Amino acid sequence: MSKRIIMITESYSTSEVYEQWLYEFFGQAITVESYSVERDRFDRLLPPADLYLVAATSSTAFKQVLASIPADGEAVVSTITFRKREIEQLKALPPGTRALLVNLSVQMAIETIAELNRLDITHIDLIPFYPGAECPPDVDLAITPGEGQYVPPSIHRVIDLGDRVFTADTLTSIALKLGFSWFLKSDLYRRHVASLEDQGHSLVTLWSNSLRAENYLDILMGSLSMGILGVDVERKIFAVNSVAEEMLHLRRGSAVGSPLMTASLELYKSLEGEDLRQKLSKLIQLDGVYINLSTAPADWEGEPMGCFIILQRFTEEEERQHQFRRQLYDRGYKSKYVFDDIIGHCPAMLQAKHIAQKMARTDASILLTGESGTGKELFAHSIHNASPRRRMPFVAINCAALPESLLESELFGYNEGAFTGAKKGGKMGLFELAHRGTLFLDEIEGMSRPLQAKLLRVLQEREVMRVGGDRIITIDVRIIAATNEDILERVREGTFRKDLYYRLNTLPIDIPPLRERGEDLFLIMDKLMQKIGANFSLSPQARAVFRSYSWDGNVRELENIVEYLHFTDKQVIEVWDLPQSMRAGPGQVRPEQSSSELTPRQEFLRASAGREETFQFVLGTLAQASGGIGRGQLCLLAGQRGIPLTDQQARGVLASLHQLGLASVSRGRGGSRITQKGSALWRELQI
Repeated sequence: MSKRIIMITESYSTSEVYEQWLYEFFGQAITVESYSVERDRFDRLLPPADLYLVAATSSTAFKQVLASIPADGEAVVSTITFRKREIEQLKALPPGTRALLVNLSVQMAIETIAELNRLDITHIDLIPFYPGAECPPDVDLAITPGEGQYVPPSIHRVIDLGDRVFTADTLTSIALKLGFSWFLKSDLYRRHVASLEDQGHSLVTLWSNSLRAENYLDILMGSLSMGILGVDVERKIFAVNSVAEEMLHLRRGSAVGSPLMTASLELYKSLEGEDLRQKLSKLIQLDGVYINLSTAPADWEGEPMGCFIILQRFTEEEERQHQFRRQLYDRGYKSKYVFDDIIGHCPAMLQAKHIAQKMARTDASILLTGESGTGKELFAHSIHNASPRRRMPFVAINCAALPESLLESELFGYNEGAFTGAKKGGKMGLFELAHRGTLFLDEIEGMSRPLQAKLLRVLQEREVMRVGGDRIITIDVRIIAATNEDILERVREGTFRKDLYYRLNTLPIDIPPLRERGEDLFLIMDKLMQKIGANFSLSPQARAVFRSYSWDGNVRELENIVEYLHFTDKQVIEVWDLPQSMRAGPGQVRPEQSSSELTPRQEFLRASAGREETFQFVLGTLAQASGGIGRGQLCLLAGQRGIPLTDQQARGVLASLHQLGLASVSRGRGGSRITQKGSALWRELQI
């Protein structure tokens, strides 16, 4: 019976190409049902399927698609890359060549440039070009991934890279999730991987060369410091490394093909009566030395192949190292929160939690965005606790809190003597401590560009090297990053690497600020009051101030205010009991003058105190717009006028205008619009 794949892409034309690829690879073993963001709605759960293949790229579409996948559905987020022959054309171009990178939109053009940079195409000056963009006069070359129809007529020299294709990692994930292990042994799979410029993870590369065990066992076994023997179902040795030969006093190269009993009677007796199809761990003695023996059964498609016998000297040093790791774990490298600890019922927060719960089941990197104090670390803890890595370490670090040299040694560790003051014996880095677990990088935008380059390599190669070291350490770490800034703006400024941004932004989650969460504010306040034993209530007037306050510090600021009110020893909190910052802040009501006594102009001037130019610019732009306008467009127009305005600042100004009834704010694509009250005030301000 064929397996059903539901595929979701950005555009319908893309879905036709992807569908053709899938049938070429898997033939009649699958049936494909295609959905696209441009023609389908994702406001309800998708039908049941054996696999959901997601290729939607925009952040908004990606969130909608993920939310529509059933909770128990198997999902693969596809990635695409270029073939080797197309990349070779670009590598042959002279350094310093200027070329347009032509694609459907500015985002798709930038993403394509980032992918080419990741493939070491850095000697060409690539200029994003898309429908509606202005063509520079001094460029005579265009490069495009199959979008030649958008190349300007003035450009006569075009390199068409053709459609990008599935990466080896994507194809491997699809095959494994569908139970198609036969595909990974096929010539079709091997030829496809060989044709790619980036062949993916090293294990995939090894598989693509050959699935025979000899090809990778020799590499693996020769690099380990422990003794390893491979024995088949008849207990004949088919593989042995030099460490095992030394421990068992075997002549080099003589043991392969021999029965275990003949090669080492002592080891054979220690395994007598044991079922080697089951995992085993025991302490044995060889020549009077204690050895930690463990076995790892091996099979292929359910067929037993035998097992690997792992021998490691059980020395006092190993015991101390084991205790040290346990102490580190008990010291706090574990997650403390689950999704039930995230309080809130507003639609934006429920959607963020729903998407995060789905993402937790994957191993892809996650980028948490949101203002300071919105609960990004709480989400990171919860994602780890809901993931298959929940029993492994959860390690967190604030990248902006440490200088570059200290942050590097904390993340990567160092060897003894690496620098002045280095500890004797060196130190394990956080990547090593988080092995098989999760590493949370808070305020990732605070990381320097050299460290960003090292982090990118870790994400790509899954290996680190300590400061002052010369040994590669393989790691298995899931990265969750967080930022409270507009990191895409950092990319445009050149202070944050594009390739790292797109590598981290595989699964983005935007956490809404407290001022946009409605009645969640009071649910969180009740929880904070229980935590410190506070027992007070808010008067209707004080409650209104809480609702209209901007909460720039979000939950962290709310926690401080709850503590402050607790120490007033008042049973009912009135407006005059609130901190001065709440009573006299922009847009807030003073106890001696209620909002009903203020004119719209007075309300506006109070809310914009200290930021008059920004508020008037936003209100005027909304008044002159023919339809809704988004925050990104507001920031772009402000920059053209020389008015500094970040995405976060635009969000705050729009929220204040919304509270004053001057603008309506939409979280979707509708953007923000001026109200009749806002239009009347704008006309009054022009007089």
